[in-house]
Amino acid sequence: EETVCLPGYGGSEACSKVRVILASEMSEEPFRAFEFDGVIGLGLEPLALQSGFSFLSMLANSPSLTQARFGYFLSNVDTVPSEISFGGHDSRRVETPLSWEPVHSPDMGYWQVKIRSISVAGKELEVCADGGCTAIADTGTSLLGVPREAMRHMHVQLARKVPGDPERVDCRHFDGPQIVVELSSGLQLKLGPEDYSRAASMKVTQNSTGRSQVFCRASLMPVEAGTPLGPKAWIFGEPVLRKYYTVYDWALHKIGFGLAVQPNDEDTTSTASVDPAGSGSSSSSGSGIVEPSDQSQQSLMRRHASSSVLATPEAPPAPAIVHI
Repeated sequence: EETVCLPGYGGSEACSKVRVILASEMSEEPFRAFEFDGVIGLGLEPLALQSGFSFLSMLANSPSLTQARFGYFLSNVDTVPSEISFGGHDSRRVETPLSWEPVHSPDMGYWQVKIRSISVAGKELEVCADGGCTAIADTGTSLLGVPREAMRHMHVQLARKVPGDPERVDCRHFDGPQIVVELSSGLQLKLGPEDYSRAASMKVTQNSTGRSQVFCRASLMPVEAGTPLGPKAWIFGEPVLRKYYTVYDWALHKIGFGLAVQPNDEDTTSTASVDPAGSGSSSSSGSGIVEPSDQSQQSLMRRHASSSVLATPEAPPAPAIVHI
C-alpha cells in the first residue's frame, strides 16, 4: 500500500492510499524501451483484481477531489504536453459543451459506449446495421480499432488516389471522406482525413504496364472477434481522443465528449503557468501548464471562464492536472 498524491494549483495536493502491484523482474522486451516508472489502470472497478486495487475507487476517497471524474487531453504537438485531470476536467481544453454518453455494460469494467451507426462518405456500414457495434475509449491505443470483418472494406472506402506522381505528400492534408460515428444517444463523432490518415503516401506500380499510382491510406488496427467485447467492437484510440476531449465519470458511469482545443503556434512557444487567481496575468513556472499570451487566446479563455479551472475565490476547487 502506498500514498499517492496528485499536484493541484497553489501547491495543493490530492492524496489517497492505494494498493499497488510491484514487479520484481521484467523482460527486456518491451520494457527496455519504456521511460515511464509504472502503469495506472483507469478502467472501472470490475477490471481490478480486487476493489482495493482500483485506482479510481481508492482516489475517490480523497476529500480533495470534489467530483468522481477525470478528463483526458491528447496534444497534437510534442512541445505542449498532453494531460489528465482528476476531480473534474480542464475546461480550457474544451471548445464545445460536453455531450454525455452512458457507459455500455459497466459491469465489464471498460469505458465502452454503444454505437448506433457508422458511415463513411455518407454511406452506412453494414457491419453496424444490426445495432451490435460497441466502442471502447482507450488512451493506450494509437490507432482507430476496427472489427476484423470490416477492415478491408474500411481501407477501400478510405483510400484516395493522388493525382500526378508526387515524390512526397502529407496525406493528413489531402482531401478524403469523413467518418461519422453515431452513438446511442444520437451524439455524432466525426473524423476527417487529418485524423485517420497515415502521413506517408504509398506508391503502387503495375507490373504489366509499369505505371505508378500514389495512394493515401488510413491508419487502422484490426480488432479480433475473439475479444471479450464481442465480434463488433471498435476502439476509439488516438484519432478520436485527440480530436475530442473526453471526461470519464466513474460514479455515474458516463463519458463526456467535446471538441478539444489544440495548441496553436503561440502555445508551442509558451511555458508560462495559469494564474490560479484568474487575473489573466502570466508567471514563469516549471509546471508546464500553458498560459495563453496573445489577445485571441485570452479571449478564448474568457469564453470558458464560467466553468474554467481558472477559479475565482467563490469557485469550487480545481481538478488536479497531471501532464503526460
